[in-house]
Amino acid sequence: MKRVELYQKVRHAVLIDGMSRRAAAAYFGINRNTVDKMLVFPEPPQHGRCGVTYSRKLAGFTEIIDQILIDDRTVHSKQRHTGGRIFERLRDEHGSPGASRLCESM
Repeated sequence: MKRVELYQKVRHAVLIDGMSRRAAAAYFGINRNTVDKMLVFPEPPQHGRCGVTYSRKLAGFTEIIDQILIDDRTVHSKQRHTGGRIFERLRDEHGSPGASRLCESM
């Protein structure tokens, strides 16, 4: 069942048909808190983030990180970079000062 359709059915059952919130939760197989949220919002809320966000410390290195991730798409999954390995490369190859403190604790 689609999420928007479920919102409409729950709202119709509670607000128009007079079903209790607890009965609607049991009937549709969802939590009572979810029913309460569905009654507050007429449709499902959108996701909070859109687009890619980076830390200001990484502002000068975003192109390098993006290129590493693009290159990783062509290799076997076991050979891809981890977050720690990306920070090590930024520190060693590109002189990133933010990565050195993180990598020393590893």
